[in-house]
Amino acid sequence: MMNPFDLSGKAALVTGGNGGVGLGMAKGLARAGAAVAVAGRDAGKGGIVQLTKALASAWAKDNIQVNAVLPGWIDTALTRRAREQVRGLHERVLARTPAGRWGAPEDLAGIAVFLCSAASDFVTGTAIPVDGGYSAQG
Repeated sequence: MMNPFDLSGKAALVTGGNGGVGLGMAKGLARAGAAVAVAGRDAGKGGIVQLTKALASAWAKDNIQVNAVLPGWIDTALTRRAREQVRGLHERVLARTPAGRWGAPEDLAGIAVFLCSAASDFVTGTAIPVDGGYSAQG
């Protein structure tokens, strides 16, 4: 939790309070719920979502938007290793994801571009899941 908080002060210095965009990433599974074994990590990531809201409220008057992207299960080297180590992980993710596939890193690009563009000038304090509907399953 301290790294994103420390980073928030640096973002304020960079933008100088004259407008800008703060964009954070927090694992979407923190919102969807996960195993007890990772509860501490996921609680911290949930804290990032709350920090996003707090900073958005504090900095909106300076025309600084702060939002978070919540990636779901994305096909990366890290998740490929997890699939090798955790029997059935691949199939369980596919079964729970309405889109029926693992995300690709490119799936995150569109929302990041939107949040960094003028099209999102009135969007602040939100956490947007990019997870193929995984978090909608409750």
